[in-house]
This record gives sequence, structure tokens and C-alpha cells, in this order.
Amino acid sequence: MYYIKNFILFSILGYIFETLTAIIFNINSESGFMYGPYTIVYGIGIVLMYLLYKKFRKVKPEPKKILYMFISGFLTLMIIELIGGLLLKNIYDVTMWNYNKLPLNIGKYISIEVTTIWTIGSILIYYYIKPITDKIIKKIPNFLAVGIFLIILLDFIITTIKTLI
Repeated sequence: MYYIKNFILFSILGYIFETLTAIIFNINSESGFMYGPYTIVYGIGIVLMYLLYKKFRKVKPEPKKILYMFISGFLTLMIIELIGGLLLKNIYDVTMWNYNKLPLNIGKYISIEVTTIWTIGSILIYYYIKPITDKIIKKIPNFLAVGIFLIILLDFIITTIKTLI
């Protein structure tokens, strides 16, 4: 349940982040490809980062641990962006991001500079935000988390069916 609750929380926070970024920078953009107020790539990304970074919790000294987290997180996030971008384009015919104009892009869906920012952000979230969200998550009843997860899953199924038909 811990990871389901994190998936939900960070999918919603990702939607809010994307929406506020679009408003602040006056970008005509929508967050996510589904109907509800959540962007699941953030939920998936955070859950995968938590699982990955958990493997390094016993590594000492701390700078070595952070280096391992950075390298593994960078590669993982790069793969998530590539797979996510390709799936969105090939299944839903949607391009949610395009890094072609950035100097360190590796094709449309990967950018060294953006992946670096996401990686640093994920490490900061792990160290500074996770302790706060862990307290919030403990207060969310399991039945509520399951209900919200089922709504997101239903939205995903409906979006996929509607797209493929």
C-alpha cells in the first residue's frame, strides 16, 4: 500500500507541478494524457526511484551513496522518459514532451540537461520530501487509496480503449 499511496500522491503532485509550470511560464500545455487530475509518469517515476534508492541505504560514506543514487537514478529516469515518450506517441498518438530544441538532446524524448534536473530533484525528494510525505501517507486510509487507484486505473483503461477505437 505504501507504494500505491506514493504513486497516487506524486501523480497528483506531478499534475499540479505541470499545471503551475504552464501557468507561470505561459505555456499552452496539458499535463498528462488521461482525463483526471494526475500525471502518472510522476507517480511511476517516484515509486521506481524510491525502490532504486532504497537499495543504497546502507552505502557509506554519504557522498558515495549519493553518487550511486545519481548514476542509477539518471539512467533509470532516462529510460522512463524514453519509454514513456515512445508509448504515448505509439499508442495514444500524443507527444507530451519534445527535447529536440535543447542542446544536449538524444532524440525527441531524452535530454541530458532535463534528466540531470529530474535526477537531482528525485534525490532531493528522497531526502527532504519523502519524510514529510511518509507522514501524510500513513494517515491515508487503505480503502481510500485503493478507491483512488481504481479510479486512475479505470481512467487509464477508458483512455486507452477510446484511443484505440
